[in-house]
Amino acid sequence: MTLALGYRMLFRKGGTAASILSVALIVAILASVNSIVNYLGFQAEVLEGFVNVGETYLLLDGNSTAATDSIVDAKLTTSLKNMTCIKYVLPQRMLTASLVTFSGNETVTVRGVDDVGFFLKLRGAYVNGTVAKDVREVDIGEILAKTFSINRGDEINLVLGENLLRVKVVGIFRTQTESDVEVIVPMKALIHLTGNDTNPSIIEFAFKEDVGGEAVNYVINLLPSDVRVVKVQQLKNFLYEVNAQTLAFLNFWSIAVYAVVAAASYIIAARLVTESSYELAMLKVLGAKKRLIFTIVLAYTLVVAFTGSVLGISLGTVGAQVASTVFRWVQPSVDVEPFLEVWQALQILMLTLASSIVGCMYPALKSTRTRYVEQPL
Repeated sequence: MTLALGYRMLFRKGGTAASILSVALIVAILASVNSIVNYLGFQAEVLEGFVNVGETYLLLDGNSTAATDSIVDAKLTTSLKNMTCIKYVLPQRMLTASLVTFSGNETVTVRGVDDVGFFLKLRGAYVNGTVAKDVREVDIGEILAKTFSINRGDEINLVLGENLLRVKVVGIFRTQTESDVEVIVPMKALIHLTGNDTNPSIIEFAFKEDVGGEAVNYVINLLPSDVRVVKVQQLKNFLYEVNAQTLAFLNFWSIAVYAVVAAASYIIAARLVTESSYELAMLKVLGAKKRLIFTIVLAYTLVVAFTGSVLGISLGTVGAQVASTVFRWVQPSVDVEPFLEVWQALQILMLTLASSIVGCMYPALKSTRTRYVEQPL
């Protein structure tokens, strides 16, 4: 009877609704972010099903951190070409140089290949102009050309250290790959920038269509131990890394949110103990033990946290969906449909309750150590 009386007295306090709303708004932020991340993850999985994974491999220096830092032995090109299971071999030299135009100097990536036409054909490029064949000719990616206002027929300078190469832009291409921000030159043109260093940075190669996995492993095992073989278009691994990084950030963000919930629960419990000093004193007069007082304060905070969590999950999910619908009206080309999994809702609910327990523990314990005669009756 004393317990029921305590609950009725405390839950009739005027600040209960405000306390529930404060927790709900905090949880709504977390629920909305989770719902949006879920949609992005779902779209990534759909994208994985539409993209055809290529069978192209890259050979790089095992100690390199980027393609521009890599140098591999040119003899490996000949070794790969002599293998009957190899479809094609395309050595490439990549370096960072200064692009000098009438508008100023910019640092760009220069890629040298033996056959510029074959390189662009592999990437399904559209070329406005011709393919560079002479040492004084280059092709430039569409994005790079637009950024620096470079047109077909312009003459530009490529500078590496003290070496300068003046070339003519004979074509502007679009591949919808990273090459659209690069300068593509014949391999022999790079001698003017690098001296006599003809070793490639990477060697791109592909196996024939009828080659099985055993042949692939056999060729890879024949390569030197100081080189690294990387398969391109590893979309599954890329998406896995992106999702892992997103979840890691979300988990870090969640820690901050639950810390705020704990702080809010502390304030709610402390306010309850302070404002309900008369009610708590009366319960002690009626014979309530310390354990009962502690249970009442803890239960009040948990009920507030539970109600606020349910309300916050609903507000966050529905709010994100409403916002996405309004945004779709403004931008019809953007279609975002946030959603929240059931297990995620339960996880948010349980962690919110756990954070609430941690936050209200000290005020609840403190309320049991105060004698009722000390309360302002």
